[in-house]
Parts: sequence; C-alpha cells; structure tokens
Amino acid sequence: MFEPPDDYDPFGVSQPIPRVTARGSGKYFTDPPNHVGTGSNVPTPTVSFWDRPKPPRDWYWFLGRLGSGLIITSLLMFLFVGYQLWGTGIEEAQSQNRLDDSFAELVADVGEGAANPGVTTDPGVTKSTTPSDDPAPSETREPIPIVEGDPLAIIELPTIGVRKFVVAGVRTADLKKAPGHYPDTPLPGELGNAAIAGHRTTYGEPFRKLDELEVGDEIRVTDLFTRQFVYRVTGTQIVGPADSWVVATTDPTIATLTLTTCHPEFSAKLRLIVSAELDTSISPVAAGPAAAYPTAETSANSTTVSSSVSSSASSTTMDDSVGETTSAPTTVPVIFDVEVESDIFERGWFSDGAAWSDVLVWTALEIFVVWGAWLVAKRFRNRLLGATVGFAPFLVVLYFVFQNVNRLLPPSL
Repeated sequence: MFEPPDDYDPFGVSQPIPRVTARGSGKYFTDPPNHVGTGSNVPTPTVSFWDRPKPPRDWYWFLGRLGSGLIITSLLMFLFVGYQLWGTGIEEAQSQNRLDDSFAELVADVGEGAANPGVTTDPGVTKSTTPSDDPAPSETREPIPIVEGDPLAIIELPTIGVRKFVVAGVRTADLKKAPGHYPDTPLPGELGNAAIAGHRTTYGEPFRKLDELEVGDEIRVTDLFTRQFVYRVTGTQIVGPADSWVVATTDPTIATLTLTTCHPEFSAKLRLIVSAELDTSISPVAAGPAAAYPTAETSANSTTVSSSVSSSASSTTMDDSVGETTSAPTTVPVIFDVEVESDIFERGWFSDGAAWSDVLVWTALEIFVVWGAWLVAKRFRNRLLGATVGFAPFLVVLYFVFQNVNRLLPPSL
C-alpha cells in the first residue's frame, strides 16, 4: 500500500542526459540563460578611473606601490645610462666645436710670421732641428695667457683615430669638454713630463682605446704657436688611483708625455698610463712655452735664457770669413717643487660636492612637472592628455637632473 508505482522517479535517475546540439561560441556553458543578472542582455557596468573607490592601504597596496616604484626606478636608470653613453657625447662634440673657434682665435692673435720657430726667413731653407745663426722671431714671443678650460693644444693619436682639442686643467668641467692638461706639469714640447688626462667611456670617450697603443706609435701635439711635437710611445702601465708619481717629472733633461685615464672601462678603480718621449729627430724641444697659466710669472714650466757670447768666449775663429758666433737660446728646465696633488687621481664618487644643491633643485622641479601633469589629467579626467602635456617638460628637466647627477661621478671615468 505504501510502495511507490513502478514509474515513480523523483530524482530523474532513469531520464536520459540531454545532449547539447547547439554550436557556437560556448557562451551556453559560461553564461547560461538561467543565470540571472549576468546574461548577454545585461551590460557589465564600467566605472571611470576617477570614480573608482580608493583601495584599502593594506599589505597588497604596499606591495603594488613598491613594485611600481622599482619599475620607475629601473626605467630612470636605463635612461641615465643612455645619457651617459650618448648624451654626454653630444655635449662633448658641442664643446669641441666651440674649442675649435677659440683655438683659431688664439692662434690668430699670435700673428703671422711667428708660427714656426726654428724655421729661417728664407723660404727655400727647410726646418732645422738645431738653432740657426739667425735667431727666429718667434723666440721672443710671449706665451699666451690662459685659464683652466681654455684650449691649449691639439692631440692626435693616428693609431686609434683620435684628434681632440686639449684644454687647460683637469677639473670635472674641464674634462667634459676635452682631454685636460695637468696645470702643475710642463706644457707639451717642453723639457719635463707633460701630462694629459681624458675620459675613457663618457664625454666623447677620447681615451677609450688608449690600451691599444703600442711602443713606437706616434702621438702628435700641436700647441698655440702651431708647433707640432711628435712623441713616440715608450710603454704602458696600470697603477693605483693614488700613484700620482706617474705625472711627475723624473728626468728634467728630456721631454716626455704621459696620458692618463681610468681602468678598467666603466670603472675608476685603477689608472691606465701611456708614456711617450719626444722624437727630437723630427721635433726639437720647445724654446719656450706657448701658453701660460695665471701664475706663470712665479712658476713657469721652463725658462728661456738667451745669451750672446763673443767669439773669444764662445767660439773659435777659423778664418776671416767666420767672424763672431752668437750662441743659440737654451732651455733651462725647472724642477717643480710643487707636487701634483694626488686627489686628482684618487677623486671618486661625489667628486663635485656643489652638485648636490643643483640635483635637489632640478629634482624638485621634476616632481613639480609630474604633479602639474597629474592635475591636468585630473581636471579633464583624461590621463592620456596629462601624459601628453607633461612629456616634453619632463624630458627636458630630466636631462638637467642627469647632467647634475653626473657631476657626482668620477671626473675621469
């Protein structure tokens, strides 16, 4: 009496499973028709970025901000590397163009007819490596007054394809323009050790391939009197950052040249030194300096002494046609008492402390540009508009930020 009928099946166990015959995108399975509220006929509400509720400042919010900060920092570092490799090269090329004009003006001030000491007034007579009986007019030329940053010479390294103007001084600002001459060393062509420093990786990287020079390679230096001095490489060495003795004069009777740069590349840990000696068979020792620093009167690199000696004191009369002989000007080398400061070699990070104030000012201005772009985007409720408005000012200010940050780096990197 209480038994159910044979066809009673409350759970539909005996019913066949319906087979899907519809073909399409499969939306039947992802969003079935009986799923109320999310069907194809009900649009998904979209909320504007500016109307979205602020997320809670929990652990996930902190991780998100940290990740965004790291990504932005990485992009800025990438841009700074680009500035180091290419931006500084553009600045150096512009400086070289200005130095070209300044060098030409200084040479023009010397005047014509006094450009080649050691050359007689007869056009048919070739250059002599020994003083002639007729003193050249250039022997009485006064050195050109210069200050640090002024063009001093032209250096050519044919083996590695380098031709650069050389400036006076090795300050950070000087080495940005060109290779710099150590003020406490003799000028190129004079007796003693003339020393020149240059960048290896940035600002035109003039000494990038300095390690490729070999013994016997030529180094040509042209001074403000347009005298060209040919040096021959005598050796290379790697020294520590405190070994400033490499630019000191050890033998005041010969003219040598020392080129210094950082080693290895992209580092200021050590110093690469290239030594060279003047080839006197081609270039005579300079009779006097072509330029003088502000303190040249009291600490000149060399002193030219001209003396006339009678035939009875300085020469022997061979016959009636010889007569008296005037002795040639002689260059008396001066041994420097002032030792080259080693901090020029040891200078490392944060070399220009004055750059900190400029870095902070430009960084604050950069933040102001970003904030202004954000206000524009918020005012017009369009982030793309804000990015477009702030893009150009952001890059311009960022350039000056990088320029001043770069002042904190080693000056001869």
